[in-house]
Amino acid sequence: MTGDDFNRLFGAVISPAARISVSEAWPPAVHDAMSAIRDLPTDVRAFLIVKGIREADGHLVFDIAAAPEYMPESGMARLTEIIETAQAAVKRSVH
Repeated sequence: MTGDDFNRLFGAVISPAARISVSEAWPPAVHDAMSAIRDLPTDVRAFLIVKGIREADGHLVFDIAAAPEYMPESGMARLTEIIETAQAAVKRSVH
């Protein structure tokens, strides 16, 4: 899928030029993460964008651009939690 495909599904949460390249078994974890990112409060969501989603050495990697200094203190913690949940789901599917 392309960034545009993801934006049609989840709203403007990923750069239209983003590259998405993950294992065929991983889309459920990626989709759950993108839904959770989409649902972040506006004061967090407005200051981040997903630049890409990829596989690196068997791990799920989200490339994110963010301005955490403009977010509430919990903003980056919540984003980290979303990504770690997706990575754990992928890890469970591999093992």
